[in-house]
Amino acid sequence: MNQLKKIWALSLLAKLLLSALIPLSADEAYYWVWSHKLQLSYFDHPPMVAWMFYLGHFLEPLGHAVRWPAVILGHCMILIGIDLLKGFVPLEKIKIWVWLVLFSPILGFGSLIVTPDLPVIFFWMLSVWFFIRALASKKSADYLGLGAALGLGFCAKYHIVLFVPALLLYLFVEKKWQNIAWKRVPLTLLAGLTFCLPVLLWNYQNDFASFTFQLKHGLEREAYNPEWTFSYVLAQIFILFPLVFWASLRTRIKPALRWALYFSWFPLAFFFLTSFRALVEANWPIIAYPTFIMLVLGHPKMRSWMKYYIGFFALLFTFVLSAVFIPSLRQLNEKVSEPFEFQQLSILTKEYYPLYASSYQMASSLWYFSKMPVFKLKDISRYDFFDTFPEAKPSSSPFYLIKREANGLPSWISQEQWSGKVLRHIDPDYVLIEFTKP
Repeated sequence: MNQLKKIWALSLLAKLLLSALIPLSADEAYYWVWSHKLQLSYFDHPPMVAWMFYLGHFLEPLGHAVRWPAVILGHCMILIGIDLLKGFVPLEKIKIWVWLVLFSPILGFGSLIVTPDLPVIFFWMLSVWFFIRALASKKSADYLGLGAALGLGFCAKYHIVLFVPALLLYLFVEKKWQNIAWKRVPLTLLAGLTFCLPVLLWNYQNDFASFTFQLKHGLEREAYNPEWTFSYVLAQIFILFPLVFWASLRTRIKPALRWALYFSWFPLAFFFLTSFRALVEANWPIIAYPTFIMLVLGHPKMRSWMKYYIGFFALLFTFVLSAVFIPSLRQLNEKVSEPFEFQQLSILTKEYYPLYASSYQMASSLWYFSKMPVFKLKDISRYDFFDTFPEAKPSSSPFYLIKREANGLPSWISQEQWSGKVLRHIDPDYVLIEFTKP
């Protein structure tokens, strides 16, 4: 067990170092802006990711160490997994689970990037931990802990709600109802409602806008496109790795570990079904991955197959990391090059004021890199957090806008008789425009 703790500590140090060196992505910068405008919740997501960035404000002089509170929380998920497994599998197999998680493209390398996924996966695993303890101990503290973990998970990402049907399915199929201390279930409900109250209150005050947006976002299309389902299945096989995915189908699960089946396959199956209604992002079933990897520990070849898993994803991560630090390689991927493009554009905030951007990604990144407020121009793209600010619509002349050349303008520009003049063209395809009124 001491060796596992050393692996955990050294991998955490590596994550902290790398996360401080890699510039924030555009989405991370967006959540960072939230942390400077704290609310009970937000239109796009619940507030936990903003709270994590807020805790890291004092670390901003250390490169991009503002990520550290969220990175540490995400990494603590591994400790929960170790504690869950130690009562069911040998130490050597727990080590395999740890290495598979550390080299996972989303649970491992992806945990350097701060999104709502980091806190939700922590609270999902913490909920599993309290649930297993509650079944065995029937103590009030475990029932309270389960509710608190679920409530905080709801403040991280709405996907935590899938825990409840997965739990009920496990109790029903495995005939575990008699293990429930029913008189303590109200404690779970009370704690859950208490800890998710910020999100409920914000939605009540804002006509349930966030709930409506997320439901439409996940189930928005009327006509079915087979590519949605095909791409979802392929993405999950790639993320989980083909040999691991195959092993999950060929491994007999110990009775004591059967709960992992439900907390793995239910989220995967749920998003598979939703792929018949809309495009599913590859990372949405992330809550399933830690327990899914537990399912393969009993496969006799997993120890030898692990070297292919680690080798492949280590090579992939090395390539991505090289693209981050070697300028000539950045153009191979838009997501890699984008933060550096925005970092260059942030210089304009010192020359032009007030400066606006054409997307929340650009506005957030310019704000983060310059540390000067930059707003997305109101209604220039889909509704988001920036559209809630009165500053998003200029009230005085002139104002300046930087956008991609192909992007359009909001209708109110012409309606209010603003006239625009291109001041600069900036590589690769940005344009700086000055708007004035006659």
